Amino acid sequence: MESSSPLTVEEAAQLLKVSKYTIYELIKRGEIPAQRIGRQIRIDPDTLFNSLHRSDQNNNPTTKTFEPENPDLNQVPPTDQNSNSINPTSNFKSETPLNNLVFIGSHDPVVELFADFWKHASTPFELHLEFKGSMEGLMALYHNQAQISGIHLWDENTQEYNLPYIHYVIPGEPVTLINLVQRIQGFIIQPGNPWKLKSWEDLTQKGLRFVNRQKGSGTRLKLDSYLNKAKITPAEIQGYTQEVDTHMDIASCVANNQADVGIGVQSAAHRMGLDFIPLFHERYDLVLLPEKMPTEALQHILTILKSPAFHNAIERQVGYDTSLTGKILYQN
Repeated sequence: MESSSPLTVEEAAQLLKVSKYTIYELIKRGEIPAQRIGRQIRIDPDTLFNSLHRSDQNNNPTTKTFEPENPDLNQVPPTDQNSNSINPTSNFKSETPLNNLVFIGSHDPVVELFADFWKHASTPFELHLEFKGSMEGLMALYHNQAQISGIHLWDENTQEYNLPYIHYVIPGEPVTLINLVQRIQGFIIQPGNPWKLKSWEDLTQKGLRFVNRQKGSGTRLKLDSYLNKAKITPAEIQGYTQEVDTHMDIASCVANNQADVGIGVQSAAHRMGLDFIPLFHERYDLVLLPEKMPTEALQHILTILKSPAFHNAIERQVGYDTSLTGKILYQN
């Protein structure tokens, strides 16, 4: 292949006939080298094909490739095409100008969808995404490393989501809590459920390979809470110490036969053509520091969250409930 101009993420996705989020996942895992040029991520086409060729040679013949996501996820309002770019991965870090907003928090495909809407909105603010655990997101707010976080932290003592943790980690700080979406989490498994999984106790089956979320993530905290109730120790679960950072990482491990089961959102399983066993319904909220962001930026966030187009785009995905989306749940 002759040398040619660097590709954008969108161009690489079109060339490979996959979703741009698939490209971001491959970049994050180091399977596609990329570089930042200005505010944009660029991929050398020769490097792209050489990397994928090496990956194909090294992979097991039964390894699955990424399938394109549900195209509905990419449907956004056809507005300003010249708005600022987005950094959807944590691999590319640069100095953040004052007019930039930084999101650090738990992963959900709906956050990526929100970022897509933001990109096509008429706003002077650039949005940067960094997916970490819910607790890390709150700590980032505390240390003024971000103005927005996404969390889903269940408190057993109060039987309440998120607020107890907010009061504990950032006490006295003015915050606004807005619901992004309600969602279903459960077992992400191979098609046909070959291990016949039904409950938490089934994770202790001999030979069953589990893949876990990282410490501090809301999913990990929820898992540990259920295991404690069921009197199951981590040592009884093969793979409990194998950790990944996102729901798509969980689905990728199962799809590529690196694990038999993991816990994640239904939409991630659906994207990868996997089966899903629902376990619990939860609330995923955005935590904002209104005094650390311009009022105009906060208004843009609320406008997108409350827009029918955004709600419709979410509802075209599986496993989501938008009945609270955009609702301010708490302010102080």
